[in-house]
Parts: sequence; C-alpha cells; structure tokens
Amino acid sequence: MTQIFSIGTSVPGTTSGSLSRTVTTSPITLAQFGLAIPQGANRVILNATVGVTSTLLAPVLLFNVLRGNAVIFSCREEVLLNAGQELTVSFQAIDMNVPATSNQGYTLNVQLEAGLLTGATVTGPITFSGVSYTYP
Repeated sequence: MTQIFSIGTSVPGTTSGSLSRTVTTSPITLAQFGLAIPQGANRVILNATVGVTSTLLAPVLLFNVLRGNAVIFSCREEVLLNAGQELTVSFQAIDMNVPATSNQGYTLNVQLEAGLLTGATVTGPITFSGVSYTYP
C-alpha cells in the first residue's frame, strides 16, 4: 500500500507581480526545500509554478530541478509573448528510487537560453513542492 512519508514546500511569492528577479544566462535559484526520504522503494512527486514576464522578444527559459547538486529534471519553455506580457509556467516531475536520508534538498532554478535580444523577469507567483512516498 502506498504511504505518504514527507511533504516539503517553498513559496517565495504567492501572487503575480510579487517579485522582480531578472533571468540571466546563468542559473538563478527560485525556491528550495528539504524533504525526508523513506527507506526502500520510494518516489518523490515534485510540482512547480513560476510566473514570468517577457522583457525582450521571445525568451527561452530553461527550468531545472536539482536533488542536492544533481539535475534530476529539466524543461524548456519558449515565452511567446510581447514585451511586458505575463505567463505562468507549471510542470511536474517524479524522482524515483531516491537515496533514503533524513533531509534531501531540492532546488528549482531557471536560466535564459543564450540568444540575442531576449529577456525575461520572474514576477511571481513561485511555488515549489514535493511529496515523498513509499510504494509496494
């Protein structure tokens, strides 16, 4: 029987317009949390929501989820908006067979894919959460 073991959350911004973080070609950390991981067969379901605003042309954003220092999930989002328009990006990931520990660190970061005349700002909301569980 599946059993929830631990829940972790990070909510740096709850509304659109609550933040102003310029996205660069180097990764910037958006959110982090720790999560207890059970022994045996386990999984972690991760959910992220990030509000962004295009500042120049059509930026391409690279989102990464890290466990410790290792990238475990990555996705690419092309923001097809006019400058000043907002978009909310949401995605989910599953981390499987995670080494058991009392506190595994998860990090959400974003960076701008190299390109001329593109730009974006994280304007909120930002929510990042995870649930660890065992399964038969």
